[in-house]
Amino acid sequence: MAGGKFDYTVSLAANNWVQWPEGPLRRVAGETVVRVEVWLMQKSTGAIQMTYQYQNLDLGTWRADRIWWPRDPNYPNDPTKWNGTGRFQIGPAMGTAVAISTIGGNQHVYWWSEEVEII
Repeated sequence: MAGGKFDYTVSLAANNWVQWPEGPLRRVAGETVVRVEVWLMQKSTGAIQMTYQYQNLDLGTWRADRIWWPRDPNYPNDPTKWNGTGRFQIGPAMGTAVAISTIGGNQHVYWWSEEVEII
């Protein structure tokens, strides 16, 4: 895999979390992408969130629409509920992602980081 990228802009939801980081994903022949994990951080606010995707990764794009942290402890089996209100604001942020894939039964890991603009 040549890896992925972030879409340049990401959307700020009314609850001040980014819903949802996404971008293109390029695979090589015979490769199966198993999971994409995303950390989004904003230095100016100290905000951070961790989201992931583990299904439908064969479409040429990824969308990390499952919450890893901070997930609402009142709904431990529901990865779509945030714990509290986020601290993200409109402006620049840093995204880091890890894609885990297999080719011929061998695991491969790729990562990338880039600045995104929260709108």
